[in-house]
Amino acid sequence: MSDQIPTNENQGGQPELSALDRIALEAAQVEQVQDAQEQAILNPEQANRPDPATAWAQIPAMFGGLLGMALPELGAVYTEQKCMAWGGAMAQVAEKYGWDAGETMAKYAPEIALVVATLPLAVPTFQAIKAARKKAEENAPKPPPVQKQDLVDTGMPIDAKTGLPIGGNFVKPD
Repeated sequence: MSDQIPTNENQGGQPELSALDRIALEAAQVEQVQDAQEQAILNPEQANRPDPATAWAQIPAMFGGLLGMALPELGAVYTEQKCMAWGGAMAQVAEKYGWDAGETMAKYAPEIALVVATLPLAVPTFQAIKAARKKAEENAPKPPPVQKQDLVDTGMPIDAKTGLPIGGNFVKPD
């Protein structure tokens, strides 16, 4: 067996490619396909892009869903219709300033994930602490009511008729 690269011409008059040349061509084709896929992701065509209002509406919808865990009465506030209205308004502002919903969401995805993971832990903890405080307040001993005579302690006997100390220069108010 020889180590020479075959240079025989095939039927088309072109020199025959070596095994390494074929591998290089295949690798180049694979790279071109990967580059095309990457470009399609990085620069999607307008027709394939989601509606910006729908993309922006996801933010209050997620926020409302999280708040709804702690405050169920907010479920009526963060409706799909209201979130879409907000998304439409936000899409106009985003277009004005050149913001993109997908980029914004991707940029803050780790923080959003942390909030989503934290709330199922934090809400029950907060409610348990609140219930424990309320129970402790209910079970706490009540101080005795303060009597009027306890407010002024002169150390002197009090006249039952006037309510004033006996033996002083006190004048009964009219």
